[in-house]
Amino acid sequence: MRTINYLSIAILACSTVATVNAQTASIPKTEKAAETKQTKVVKEQYFMDKYYEIKATYPSLNICFGTYAASSHNMKQYIERYNEIKAAYPKLPEVYGNYAGSEYTLEKFAQRYYQIKDTYPTMAKNYGDYAGSKQTLQEFIKRFNQIKDSAPDLAEYYGQYAASTATLEEFSSRYYGVKASNTGMKNCYGEYAGSDKKLAK
Repeated sequence: MRTINYLSIAILACSTVATVNAQTASIPKTEKAAETKQTKVVKEQYFMDKYYEIKATYPSLNICFGTYAASSHNMKQYIERYNEIKAAYPKLPEVYGNYAGSEYTLEKFAQRYYQIKDTYPTMAKNYGDYAGSKQTLQEFIKRFNQIKDSAPDLAEYYGQYAASTATLEEFSSRYYGVKASNTGMKNCYGEYAGSDKKLAK
């Protein structure tokens, strides 16, 4: 009889310890799950804010004002990427901004740059637009020809339209909207029109 009592007590003690341990172990998992479900609040970036930010900080990089303003990178990231391609490809300054503003690795960007250069040697002005875009070469050329046929007055911005995901109607609307706003960002109309950023608050 005593043996059974001792055995019962031992089993009860073990199960109590196991239950407490299980409850303790489950607390961090619950907290982690709650943390995972929390969403980060990302501050909306406005094109004009970023434009004037880089213009004030790096006034000599006027060729990059638009690509930075349209990008998702902060200033530090953008300049690091700018310096990375500048060091690796000193003879390609015309595409530094395209790379810095893109999401590609330098290797992938260079691959895309040489892809369009080798395939369309007469489109030098648009190499950077394509290399930094998310379009396939086929889709880029299709969109390039679309705007070329439909909007000859936007010739300066064909590459930026082709590189964007905007419809021609959206691109034109954004272009003429920023042009009419007299913001002083003439050299960045195409980057704004092709971006998904709001102009200002």
